[in-house]
Amino acid sequence: MSTSPESLSGASGPGTDGDPEDRRFDGPWLLVLAVAAGGWTVLYAIDWALLAAGTPAGAAVAFAHGYLLAPLATAAVLLDALSLDERGVADFGLFKWVYALVALAAPPVGVVYYAHREWLKPADAALLGESP
Repeated sequence: MSTSPESLSGASGPGTDGDPEDRRFDGPWLLVLAVAAGGWTVLYAIDWALLAAGTPAGAAVAFAHGYLLAPLATAAVLLDALSLDERGVADFGLFKWVYALVALAAPPVGVVYYAHREWLKPADAALLGESP
């Protein structure tokens, strides 16, 4: 079984086939990004302001924001960018990797990613699957 776009849809590249069944990256990625970045911010603030290093609670909170929520935000940024590219709506190019790398250290960069996404968003709402 091949996972290349050509073998899945018979098309020559991303965004050429409008069939939603062939899209590999669709999902609620902005919601996942918002929850992950918001949760990371809250846990980071709690860790910084209230918890002492070396305590079990401090370790648990640091683990949660560093090893669970930061990679989740990174994955959400990448999958949202890949979804937009696959649908032919917007191509972030190298910026999607820059956002992803920064999101590993500071997931609130998702706000900058979202602003960039809105700036690249086409005027035609039908491309985004929204009703006018």
